[in-house]
This record gives sequence, C-alpha cells and structure tokens, in this order.
Amino acid sequence: MAGALIAYDKELPEIQNRLPWIEPNSHLVKDSTKVSEWREEEGRRPSPILLVPQIRKNVDEWRANGYPGTSEVSKRLFRHWFEEDHEVAGFGSAFKFYFGQREAIETLVWLVEVVGSTDTVDLVKDFATISKKDIFEDNIKFQTTMDDKRQIIRYITELDREGVQDLPFENLRRFAFKMATGSGKTWVMAMAIVWSYFHKLFVPESQMSTNFLIVAPNVIVYQRLEKDFANNKIFNELPLIPPEWRQQFSLKVILRGDAAEPDPSANLFLTNIQRLYEFRDQEWEPDNPVDALLGKKPSPLASANQREMLERIQTLKDLVVINDEAHHVHDETLAWNKSLTAIHEALSNGLSSWLDFSATPKDQNGMFFPWIVVDYPLAQAVEDRIIKAPIMVTNTFGESEVADGSEMPDDPEGVTSDNVAEKYAPWIQGAVQRWKVHQKEFAKLDIKPVLFIMVEKNIYADAIGKYLQETDEFGYSKEEVLVIHTDGTGEIQKKDVDKARQAARDIDTKSSKIKVIVSVMMLREGWDVRNVTVVLGLRPFTATAKILPEQVIGRGLRLIPAVGPERTQTLEVLGTKNLLQLLRNELEAEGVGVATVDKPPLSPVVIEPVQERLQYDIAIPLTKPSLTSNISKLSEFDVSALDAIYDQDELEEPLRVTLKMEFATTESEVHQEPVVATHRRSEELLADIAKQISKESGMFAEIYSIVLEYVKNRCFGKSVDLSDEKIRLYLDRLPVREAIVKYLERKIAETIVERKKIEFDRADFRLSKTLPFSWRRDLPPLEANKTVFNYVATYNRFERSFAEFLDRASDVSRFAALGTTEQGSTGTAFKVDYLKPSGAKGFYYPDWVVVQNVGDAAVNWIIETKGRVWDDTNAKDEAIEIWCQRVSQEIGVPWRYARVNQDEFDTKATTLEEVVTFASAALPEVAT
Repeated sequence: MAGALIAYDKELPEIQNRLPWIEPNSHLVKDSTKVSEWREEEGRRPSPILLVPQIRKNVDEWRANGYPGTSEVSKRLFRHWFEEDHEVAGFGSAFKFYFGQREAIETLVWLVEVVGSTDTVDLVKDFATISKKDIFEDNIKFQTTMDDKRQIIRYITELDREGVQDLPFENLRRFAFKMATGSGKTWVMAMAIVWSYFHKLFVPESQMSTNFLIVAPNVIVYQRLEKDFANNKIFNELPLIPPEWRQQFSLKVILRGDAAEPDPSANLFLTNIQRLYEFRDQEWEPDNPVDALLGKKPSPLASANQREMLERIQTLKDLVVINDEAHHVHDETLAWNKSLTAIHEALSNGLSSWLDFSATPKDQNGMFFPWIVVDYPLAQAVEDRIIKAPIMVTNTFGESEVADGSEMPDDPEGVTSDNVAEKYAPWIQGAVQRWKVHQKEFAKLDIKPVLFIMVEKNIYADAIGKYLQETDEFGYSKEEVLVIHTDGTGEIQKKDVDKARQAARDIDTKSSKIKVIVSVMMLREGWDVRNVTVVLGLRPFTATAKILPEQVIGRGLRLIPAVGPERTQTLEVLGTKNLLQLLRNELEAEGVGVATVDKPPLSPVVIEPVQERLQYDIAIPLTKPSLTSNISKLSEFDVSALDAIYDQDELEEPLRVTLKMEFATTESEVHQEPVVATHRRSEELLADIAKQISKESGMFAEIYSIVLEYVKNRCFGKSVDLSDEKIRLYLDRLPVREAIVKYLERKIAETIVERKKIEFDRADFRLSKTLPFSWRRDLPPLEANKTVFNYVATYNRFERSFAEFLDRASDVSRFAALGTTEQGSTGTAFKVDYLKPSGAKGFYYPDWVVVQNVGDAAVNWIIETKGRVWDDTNAKDEAIEIWCQRVSQEIGVPWRYARVNQDEFDTKATTLEEVVTFASAALPEVAT
C-alpha cells in the first residue's frame, strides 16, 4: 500500500475523541488567520434559531438535575434508552442513541411535562432570544389578520431583514425539530410514539395519545418509512420499549391504501400526504385521451363502501401528527396543510401534538419556523461522524492521460446539449477515476460505491448519460447508468417516477447494477443513497445564486453501514470552480469543517487477515452476555452494610443540604442549596424513592422496606426520626431523593445481578475469521510482523507506539489490535458485558489480544491501553478480569488482563513481562 497522501486524522477537521452519544462541549470554528485551518472552541455550537438557545439551556439544567417534575414513565424510558446498552441485530457493537436524538426527545418531554404550554405565542414570549433591528426596538411583535390568522413579525438576524410568519392555531401543541440529514429523525419519531403511548397509558390525565399519523411528502419517502413502521418493525427491532412494558404495547398499523377501520385506540396511520386530500374536490386534468373520455376515476375505496383515510382519522378521540420532511408544510395554502388542520378542527380536543421533523424547516422566504425547539445542525452531525465528512477535490487524478493530476480548467462557456460532454470531459473523467479507486477498495468490503453527477438541464443529463455509456474508457453499460429527470424543484418527473422509486429502494443492495446517477439536482427527500461516495457538480452557479448544501451533497451524506468501527467516512465532492467555492462558503457559514485537497485523498485502508500470516493467528473465544438479574436475591440485601451518603453533622443545620455523593464518580460535592418547609409526609417521600427503584422489578413492597430501613438507620450515618421536620425537609429536596435512588439502585443491582454459567457464542473463533473492515485513523497504516492482519488498527500515536513495542518485545509471539470500538459495528466484535456505576448493564470493547511466551508455555493477554481513565474504567477492569478467570477455567487455556496507562508506559521496555507486571499490580483482586 502506498503511503497516505492525506492523513485523515490530521487534515480532516475534527474534534478528537468526539463520541456522538455524549453531549458536545466544544465545536470547530474557522480560523480567520489561516486559509484552511480550523480550531476547537469550548462550548456547544451556538444556534441562531429563535427559541432554541433558551430551551436548550433549560433542558440541559433539567437533565443535569435528574429530570425534576417528570413522570416515572419518562424517567424509565430515559434510563432504558440512554443508560443501558443493548444488543441489536445488525449492530456488531452496543446500540446507542445519539445525543442529538436524546436531546430531541428530552426537549419534547420537558415542553409537555414541565413547561406545559400548548401555544407557540407563549413559548415565544417565554423563551425567544431577542434580536434587535436597532438599539432601541425589540424585534418581536404579534398580530392577527381579519380572517383570524395569527402572525409573528420579527427581525431575522440571518437574513438581516424583518419578516412576517404565520403561527399555529391557538393552543395547538406544535413543535419542530431541526435535525440534519442522516442524524436519525426516524428513530426520534419512533421514540416520540413510544413515549406518548405509555404516557397516555400510565400517566393520569395525560394529554398525549395512543393514536398516530405519520405523513410523508412523497411516495419515495413513504416507502422508506413503510420499511420501518409496517408491522411495527422498528419497535420490534430497536430497543425502544422496556422489556417489562413490551406486552402492553400494541399498535394497529394502517398503511395508505389499506381499507382497515381503526381500533378504538392505539393506531398508527402511515401515508403520503396526497392520500389524505385526494378525495377532496381538487382540480383534475386527464393524463391521456382515454382519461379525458372516461372522466375522473372514482376513489378505489368508493366501490367497496369504505371510508377514506382522512374520514377514518377524524373519528378518533385524540391524535399525534408527525410530519417527516416538514419543510413542505410551510405554506398555509397547500392542500395538505389544510387537510392536517381539518383533522385538528374535527377532533373534539384537537390534536394532542403536531411534530415537524426536517433538516431545513424553513418557509418560502428562507425563515426558520418560529416553533422550532431543537437544532441539531449539519456541522454537529459531521463533527459527531454520524454522517460523511465532505472533502472538496480541486484537481483531476487517476491513471488516464486526461486525469493526470493537473488543476481543473476554468468553468466552461458556451455549453449546449451537443457539446456538454466535451465541455465537461475533464471533470467527468476525474470523477470517474475517483469512483474507480473507491470501487477497487470497497470491493474488499463487498460494497458498491455510487457516483452522483448533478447537471443543469435534463437534456444535459441525457447527453452525459449517453457519453458515460458509449465511452470505452469508462466501461459503463446502459443498465449501470441511471438518468433521472426532475422539475425545477427537484421533484422527479412523472415519466421517471417508477424507475426512480425502484432505484431508491434497491440501489444500495448487491443486486442493483446502478453505478452512476445523473440528474438535474441532488434529488429530493427519500433519495438517501448511502453508497454515494463521489459527487460531481456540473452547474454554473454564480455568486448571486443561492445554493443550499443539501441541494448538492445532502442525499449522499448518510453513512455506509458496516464499513469501519471508527466511523470516519468521507464524501468526495468535485465540480466547477464556482460551484465548489459557493458550496464551501455555504458549508463553512454553517460551521461545517470542510477539507479541501489538491492531491488524491487516500481511500480507506482495508484491514483484513491474510494467509501469509496465519502463524500469527490467535484463538479468542466469543462469549454470550453473562449478566442477568435474579430478583429472588433481593432477600439477601444487607442494609446494614451500606454507607451513609450525607454528613450527619449537616443535620444540625436544617436550612442547608450537602451531598457527599462518595458513591458517585466525582467524589465531590454536587449540590448545596437552601431548603423550604414541606407538608409531605415522610412515607410519601420514601414511596417516591421506592417507586423509581422498583420500576423494573415491580417489587415495590420489598424495595420500600429497604428504602425505609436505609433512610432511617444508615443514610445519615446514624438513626433518625423520620417524623422529624428536619429530616422531612431533607427528603423533600429532589436532589436528595435522586441521590438516594442512584445509590440504592447501584447497590441493589450489585446484589441481584449475577453471572450465569459462561456460554460461548463462537468458542472456536479465531482472528483469521474476522471479516475485512475499513480504517482511517493514525495513517499511514502500521505494518507489523507478529500479527495475522495486514495492518494494525491503531487509533492514535500511543496505540501505534504500543503496537511497535509488542512487535519487538522478545517474549511476545503474536498480537493483534481488536479493531472494535463503541462507535462502530465491525472489527473482531469481541466484547464483554459489565455493570456500569449507575447499575445499568453495558458492553466493554478491549483494545489488544497478545500471546506471551513464558518458558515452554503460552499465556493469552487481553490488554487495554488508556490515555485517560474514565468513570467506569474500574468496572470494565473488573468485568474483563472475571472473564479471563472464567474462560481460563472453562477451556483450560490461561487468560489474563492488564491495563496500560499512557503516562505509565515505558517506551524503552523490551519485554511484555516488564509492562504487564507493573500494570497488573495496580488492578484490584476480583472474585468470580
């Protein structure tokens, strides 16, 4: 393999060690003093959207304080979704929801349960960030038109002008969620459905619903949603429902075209918006002479005496409407908006909620909806590596004489349908050469990359499609090039709809033969082709033309599944100079870190075992999760062995509370505030604590007795009188009760969670059976002698240094980087389950497996290299030590564990014995 032309971990703007499921605490900012460099700035990326900054701040504080004022239903779902790790088919590593998804559902819950407001005007008054059009006058005013339409007049900072926008109906709970393409809007929609369903089921006087209507803007988006929601597929395959509630979740799914009548409750309607209003009086034009002769066709349901979907929906008691790609509903005159508002007016209590999801929730004047409550922008998605990172390629590359590495020519002039291929030949040849490089590399992963070419006119698309098919140099057959005609808005023309729908469904599959798509625009919603790796823009954009990044690259940003465990994937963008400059400007204006290169980017390094190295193969058994909960062991719980978590001296100061929180990870004071008098009895307060702890087991009575004994005799370091006003003052503070809950949850989990007899998933697994996977980190790749893999998957310089040490250590016979991280779904898939400090179950992915020569014997080591010790590091250490002991006993082969910290690693060591003796000495003894 040639050396790296671009070191992705250096050249590609990124935040090191950024994890997409953790709240971001920094962001990239373009360094104005340097041409193409970015710097990391502390703090969350600011949002320019009206309501978001204040709402985000409040939700952050609410989350940090343990969700005060929230129902037990919400807290149970949050714990299930965000604290517990899950195994999901198709995900080689633990399944985790992204922070952007977490923030979206948390914001919805906070607005409903804590804020309680159902009116956008109230939200604006309470949470708007006030911009001023001058130093004397605020920018927000409200008015009502003569036909009772409510409007907001406000100064729009990003547009530098004043604008008028329509507002939702009074007391209609309508929220919009701005979430970047590829950030998982569909999963948030599913989470909102689950939350609303159980909120309605379990929370007295809930204003939510168990009936749902999901609306798609077109058939292609509908078909994508149908794959997820038909037969409740998404609820059955993703960890959305806590196991103890699964039997109580049942939705009747009614798809467009279905004649089924809804149940009295618990229905999920899914349709494209046209089906909601197609039976209404609309202007009709015949498609052909036969239609003109016969007239408008009756509804397919009319002859069966069945009701249209809109009629059936309007009979429900309550309903939550969810709009996917909601920027289509910004115009109040659109028929589909009228249909949705008709539903709101028909229901006795109106809609329970109206939730809009879109990457670009703007109206026709370019203004963001004033009811947006969440902003997860494109820049954050790129930094989180949950979508591809864009790279602007400014030169031509490849093996052909034309694509020789020279700079692209200026934008061509005088382009016609007759000469368009000739005029754009250098760009086309350069893009094809880049696609061929990708094809060669991705072939090892059994993945077919796709090239997308965006042109100015449909007639140009035809000419370039023909050029690709007839030029021997390219080698494309007719069935490998798909030409799609669109109208001026990016919607597919009617004559191409069928082939476009089929391509959208199948293009990423192995059976599809399509390698190139040529169209006028990067197609609209639903064309989320994951395998697009190269985009070529051949449109003469000018400085006055407004270009949205989503129009050029949006549909190619989704990650290709199962490519590499460290998630970094890129989308190469080629095009005319004007297009690339405008695109770069727009992306950087949104805060997206864009790499610009004039040398060919290095294709992903494919790491795989090779036959020539089989003497360095290592057998490493893969085991099934071993932790399980045994509720019967609750009877063994010993309250007298528990620690106090409050300073008893503080009981003499009834107006102050100090949490020691020594059981937590920080070992520092986390809360101190004045308390106020309470009228709640201690029994009620203890019951609140017991309810939270027993929500999974259902053993309220048993848990309550534990809580009672603990608070009475151990919590404060001495026995207390629960009727004492000072004690009731303490217990009535939410942080106090939350601290007790967290401590007892952890201690109870330690008692009732037990390890099953070890079971092997693949007892005979050897590293030589690992499937190839992609790797971009720490390039150029490290080659080593003592590993079965062609390269060593090192994540940083410390890991590279450690690999080099292993390769030269005299007592190491063979080793391998396991190449599995919490972020990815590939690699060796070796993992061990463990108990987190919170009491939730999680998965741990070690770094290295090493075989050491000890005399005539061999010892297998699992080794973790740590640059930083995290909160749960000790729990992971304990879990893998127990795994080593149990596996050694079961198979009769010695396995051991050591953690090597970066600041303690001796780079001059010559044997593994020197390193692991020191490292292992620091680990605690554990019992199996």
